[in-house]
Amino acid sequence: MTLSALLTATALSAAVLGFAQPLVQPVTPPAEAPRPEPVSYVYNAQPDPSADAIVPLPALDEAAGADQRARSVARAEAWFEGLTTLRARFEQIAPDGSLTTGDVALSKPGRARFAYDAPTPVLMVADGSTVAIADFDLETIDRAPIASTPLRYVLGAGPALSETGAVTDAGHSRGRLYVTLTDPDGETDVRLTLVFEDPDPALPPETLQLAGWYAVDAMGGLTEVLLSEVETGMTLEPRLFVLDDEDVIPERRRGRR
Repeated sequence: MTLSALLTATALSAAVLGFAQPLVQPVTPPAEAPRPEPVSYVYNAQPDPSADAIVPLPALDEAAGADQRARSVARAEAWFEGLTTLRARFEQIAPDGSLTTGDVALSKPGRARFAYDAPTPVLMVADGSTVAIADFDLETIDRAPIASTPLRYVLGAGPALSETGAVTDAGHSRGRLYVTLTDPDGETDVRLTLVFEDPDPALPPETLQLAGWYAVDAMGGLTEVLLSEVETGMTLEPRLFVLDDEDVIPERRRGRR
């Protein structure tokens, strides 16, 4: 795989797979360099990932903060438990400000499809057991177990959110609910925050709407994904969640493998 493909796949894993093991490892800072304390951020759904795009969640005393986190996680967990399918358009803003767009489809348990619009030659498919990233220009497919990605939390392919050990913070601010996840095994240093539109927390959890997510990598790079035209509960074709070698790699190359 070329350097450009590796960088593309890494950007995708930051935005979609979150703290999955990256295909390109981040440079480890010198041992003497101080590492900033992890914090949670509020996503402001701005078109530009500038310093103003994220701000800390409101400070609460320990008891109130723990109560809000527990209620927020339970609310998000209930929404995921009620989710069967989802379809939406997405915009992905990379740390360098570049924009890519496409279609996303989710189907529980364990299936997802991120189809990028041209000219991005990338398709990401989760079939219930593995996540595959196809690059049609390079005619390559890279695969990883879905159990190694946060998709297992949102697609019902693993324990409930509150049982994963991955939730580091959650809260409600400015009409949105936020749940921040990190790798409970400590293999990567990426924070993934799910964002829900939630103007009235007194309403049932099914009134939530997934608005997007953002990932902050080990070097502080922010990747944002914004969802629009969100629909849930529709019937999706099973073939959407299948990615075979012959879909990407020509027969002449498959014969030499």
